[in-house]
Amino acid sequence: MYLKEQTYVCTLAETGNISKAADQLYITQPALSTYISNLEQSLGVQLFVKVKNKLVLTYMGERYVEKAREMLRLQDEFNLELSLYGKGVTGRIRIGVQSRRSPFIVADLICFFKQNHPNIEIVFEEGDISTLEKLIEENRLDLIIYTCLDRKSNLVYERIKEDKILVAINSLSSLRSKTIWNQTDKYPWINIEDIKDETLILPHKGQSLRDICELLFKSENFKPEKIIEIKNIETIITMVSRNLGVGFNRESYADNMNVYNVMYLNIKQDKTPSELVIAYTKNSSRIPNFMNIVESIKTLLLNK
Repeated sequence: MYLKEQTYVCTLAETGNISKAADQLYITQPALSTYISNLEQSLGVQLFVKVKNKLVLTYMGERYVEKAREMLRLQDEFNLELSLYGKGVTGRIRIGVQSRRSPFIVADLICFFKQNHPNIEIVFEEGDISTLEKLIEENRLDLIIYTCLDRKSNLVYERIKEDKILVAINSLSSLRSKTIWNQTDKYPWINIEDIKDETLILPHKGQSLRDICELLFKSENFKPEKIIEIKNIETIITMVSRNLGVGFNRESYADNMNVYNVMYLNIKQDKTPSELVIAYTKNSSRIPNFMNIVESIKTLLLNK
């Protein structure tokens, strides 16, 4: 950003001499004289008058210089901000987060930015997967953090970790006798057929957790007989703790829920990959320092 016209007039006003002003501006005297003459002609007013071999501002010249100096000050502010932005020191990052995941990670992200990028403004948008994907495609978000079932060709993905589906049972459930322990796994395993006679407490259709449950059921040719639909996942897990049925939960959600009397189990899901990702467009990757920020967020979430 360079305000040529304003710079020329203010420099001439400060020196009061065409020759000195031209030297400071690194242009020839005739060129500056012609420029000022053409400007006065286009404005329809005289900016300078000659008094004792010195160029002095007219009334409108004074008004012009007053406004021009303000514009030059704003130019300096903008150029400084532009420089800092180019170095990745300042700027804005718009982050989309699944509403269900937001309570677990937003506070951590705010602390991270305050400590590492205090001059970068962060804006959060919460929503379901379809809403977040729509917002980033419309360039209203710079990156989104969510559980991805199907990668889109117009987005770039950074995989954080697998976010597998777990079966949730009451800690005293008779299903415990049907589980198989593997010392290398965090949770015991259960066969999906072993829960066929149970009441399944599932999210409503259209919710991402329900979608992956449906994919799991389809891949295993499993048809639940008794289903209770509950929108809130905490409510589902609370019902499981009261031994009212069997539920499903994401591992990342389970890690952040403090509900007693619930036991989580692994279940086969080879054909239904579920991964926690950071997704962004190619336009977002052009933001200064963007990839470093993405890697830092990835590390932060990986260690949660």
